[in-house]
Amino acid sequence: VSSTYGQFDLGGFPKAAAHWFRNQWLLTVPDESVDKTFPTKGKYEVYIVESWEPPNSWNETKGNTTRTIHVYSNAPKVQLQVNGESVGDPKALIPMREGPGTYAEFLDVPWKSGSVTALALDQNGKEVASMSRYTTSLAKPSQQKLVLSLDSPSENTGTGSSLFLDGQDAALLRASIVDDGDNVMHLATNNISFAIVSGPGAIQGTTNGDPRSHEPNNAPWHSAFHGLVRAVLRVTSVAGRSEYERELLSHIDHDGPMGFIDQEGHNAISMDDSDIVVEASCEGFDSVKITIPTTTASSAAALAVAGDTAGEGMLRYFEAGEDDVALSSSWPLETREA
Repeated sequence: VSSTYGQFDLGGFPKAAAHWFRNQWLLTVPDESVDKTFPTKGKYEVYIVESWEPPNSWNETKGNTTRTIHVYSNAPKVQLQVNGESVGDPKALIPMREGPGTYAEFLDVPWKSGSVTALALDQNGKEVASMSRYTTSLAKPSQQKLVLSLDSPSENTGTGSSLFLDGQDAALLRASIVDDGDNVMHLATNNISFAIVSGPGAIQGTTNGDPRSHEPNNAPWHSAFHGLVRAVLRVTSVAGRSEYERELLSHIDHDGPMGFIDQEGHNAISMDDSDIVVEASCEGFDSVKITIPTTTASSAAALAVAGDTAGEGMLRYFEAGEDDVALSSSWPLETREA
């Protein structure tokens, strides 16, 4: 159990606040400002805070036929649509009730199964960005599936492409329950388990980001929260370490994750340099596997990767043209819904 404050939850998944800060502290700051880290070149973004599930999904709104929707954007106005039809007129962003910043608020939006879309409009009323949320809770079991992906290491997050075999490097895995449109199912709470199929790795822990969860974070399983579960994997091989370091570890890390006890009862350092295969499983779904590349090259160490690539992906996104769809407007904040 923990606090709900902050931009990221306990699983490292960005919350809505991360998009608000990105809008207010980055996109709305003029490029010529001396305190801006890098230029954003007039990019617009828009973010819908809430999901588009039925009002009856929550005790607080049972019996309602409408939803309240909040939108963050750096555009002057936002138009809301339900199933492609406009809901009223475009709304200008309004000041936050407490503190600086702005947002758009849409009250009493008639709920209909399907989608809700926010269109960001510039000063001339031209659409410059959009985002949609979809109703997923009505999907039949045959329309659902389990997906396993890798947030780190990943070129998309600037964390390299391989795990460094130093006995300490870690991977962040993301398991998602999605519908047949690959939309994360907001209300899914399925229990998901993780296991090492092969390679020098161990599941260090799991979490779902739910601040009210009492499930153990050191277990290889967790119930989904908003359709997501995070698993942390740690390498158990030191094949990338120097001979001197391996010799020291053979004496001092008897019970640590970087070694194991051999048949004669001695601490034996793992020198496995193979890739790691992880499997995620969930009752009612086909299990899924993912291969995590490993390397003995020190250039893949965490600090080396950070020094070489920090900010590159973000810069590529803001330098891309309007027709460049290599990175979505939500990158790198692939987030959960509120």
